[in-house]
Amino acid sequence: MAVVDTADIAPDQEARSSVTAPRVEVVVVAHEPGAWFDQTLASLAGQDYPRYDVTVLLAGDDDVVEGQIGAALPDATVRRVDPSFGYGRTANEMLDASSPPAFYLFCHDDVVLASDALRLLVEEAIRSNASVAGPKLVDWNDPTVLLDVGLDVDKLGYAVSRIEVGELDQEQHDGVVDVFAIPGACQLVRGDLFHALEGFDKAMGVTGEDVDFCWRSHVAGARVMVVPSAVVRHRPAGMTERRGAVKVERLSERHRVRTLLSVYGIGHSLRVIPQALLYSL
Repeated sequence: MAVVDTADIAPDQEARSSVTAPRVEVVVVAHEPGAWFDQTLASLAGQDYPRYDVTVLLAGDDDVVEGQIGAALPDATVRRVDPSFGYGRTANEMLDASSPPAFYLFCHDDVVLASDALRLLVEEAIRSNASVAGPKLVDWNDPTVLLDVGLDVDKLGYAVSRIEVGELDQEQHDGVVDVFAIPGACQLVRGDLFHALEGFDKAMGVTGEDVDFCWRSHVAGARVMVVPSAVVRHRPAGMTERRGAVKVERLSERHRVRTLLSVYGIGHSLRVIPQALLYSL
């Protein structure tokens, strides 16, 4: 399928492009979002991609937040979910779709996408046959500071950033490259892959579900890539602010071992899992 660049097309051409472009379902998992949420919603409303829908999975019964969503995205679908579900189980609510889209874009509630971010992710995913693609993540308050451009992962399941803490964005990481994992703040995932893998691990509610899903994608033969031309601002402290640093760290260790148990064969597990458990202690 040809990728349509919507930057310089006439209105009648744009109408045709909305038919030929693959459909994307943008899925926002919202759990007690803060004052920043209006900016998140505005960035989703302002995407220049011609064919996307937005679903907000809203944890709990927050009428104020639902009102925010309605004001910014009148056509968005809001689905209320149990706040105890956690991220993985909440995002898996999309598995009941009778007609899956070509792509899902899974987002946390504390990101702001550049207006061309969705389009650039989809274009590169099609061009490079990537099943999971992610943007360049930059600091919420200072977009010149890099947060992530994909992740490497060692044999014990520890995610390793490809950048230094506080590293400035000087276009040094602007090449499209294969990576092991894409941070969960913003992930473009092929719809058929998401359903084939039965979504995220539903037991991973706070951290680790991104690495786990990408690892299982590699096992399935899928390609995972970072697309640095797509830029997304992120509040990296959001999760620890709401959950607590100690709880997040403990869950991270638990989920890391759970991932190893699911992706390694029996023989390899007998060698690696004891190492991982000892390292955790």
